[in-house]
Amino acid sequence: MSDRLFEHSSQGVSRGLSAGSPGSGRRLVVEADGGSRGNPGRAAYGAVVRDAESGDVLARAAERIGTATNNVAEYNGLIAGLRLARELDAAAHVEIRMDSKLVIEQMAGRWKVKHADMRRLAEQARALVPANPTWTWVPRERNKTADALLNAVLDGGPPVWEVGASASTPVAADPTGRPAEETAPAEASAPARGWGAEVGGATTLLLLRHGETERSQAKRFSGSGGEDVSLTERGRAQAAAAARSLADRLGVAAVVSSPLRRTRQTAEVVAATLGLPVEVEPGLAETAFGEWDGFTFAEVGQRWPAELQAWLADTSVAPPGGESFEQVLIRVRAARDRLIRTYGGKTVVVVTHVTPIKLLTCLALDVPARAAYRMELPPAALTEVAWFADGAASLRSFGVPAEVPEDGEPIHG
Repeated sequence: MSDRLFEHSSQGVSRGLSAGSPGSGRRLVVEADGGSRGNPGRAAYGAVVRDAESGDVLARAAERIGTATNNVAEYNGLIAGLRLARELDAAAHVEIRMDSKLVIEQMAGRWKVKHADMRRLAEQARALVPANPTWTWVPRERNKTADALLNAVLDGGPPVWEVGASASTPVAADPTGRPAEETAPAEASAPARGWGAEVGGATTLLLLRHGETERSQAKRFSGSGGEDVSLTERGRAQAAAAARSLADRLGVAAVVSSPLRRTRQTAEVVAATLGLPVEVEPGLAETAFGEWDGFTFAEVGQRWPAELQAWLADTSVAPPGGESFEQVLIRVRAARDRLIRTYGGKTVVVVTHVTPIKLLTCLALDVPARAAYRMELPPAALTEVAWFADGAASLRSFGVPAEVPEDGEPIHG
């Protein structure tokens, strides 16, 4: 048993097992924070993961989450930090440090989670917690790096999600002890794209929704974990039309698909036209709609009226047995980061689904995930996003459908 099972000091309170735990032998420290300007008000989170021995920053994240309370923002910071740690080393021993006594005590199991919204977030966090974590409360002055990250995005800076080499430079402090993020000039934030000059080559993702299926034609929920449906004949014609429109794009480096059948069928048509293989990225799969899969919106409203209203009101709410949009956002963002690392500065056709495309659009526009409810995306529609090395993004088109005439043959020329 570790001598840090219970550690009380003026610096903080820790509960859990420390470096002697089974696993990879690596020790990571998650520093997480969240805050809102107003309570509730404009909110964001910040999180960093450090090597426990050197103190070097190995990963960091920060993002606005719309209007929320401080506590909700704190939990979002925790979830992001745990996700970063898992991407770095799922077997590592992890110490979580936060200045929120509420979150630390609730996650350590000493305090009850009473509020329904908080319970959902706590469940998401517990699903990411590694074995035998250490929970440490620290005073706010010892959590300045995460705090600076969240305030930077609240002040208009770009969202951050960096794992590995891009986040490996230690966060330096000035002589006052403040982290570099707090003292960096405003010009260091990535500007919006448009009239300004581009910084480095952009990675362009051509986001293509799959062609029509019987379920999309009938407007039924169709996600991961349900029936793996195929394209209709019209859906195949839409895929051919999309392939034809993409044939004129120069320099496409890869065709990447969700693992579901309808996307792979669409991707195969596109890849054959471009002379490329199809690569599969599991993170691009559609949302798991659980018990709602196969039902229409009206049918769900009749059978699960309260659950549907909760889902529409809060992107952290999942359908019974399914995934929330916030959970999907985490894996979609990680998939995007893998694509950028692999194909930096190149153009990639990404064949996926409604929800991943909408959430990637939300990330590009730096808007909350709930904005996805206001987007419409027909089958075989193309969305183009450029991601820049400094973290900025440019939405170049959204939801442009492939042209297919009434006889089902694609339009050429």
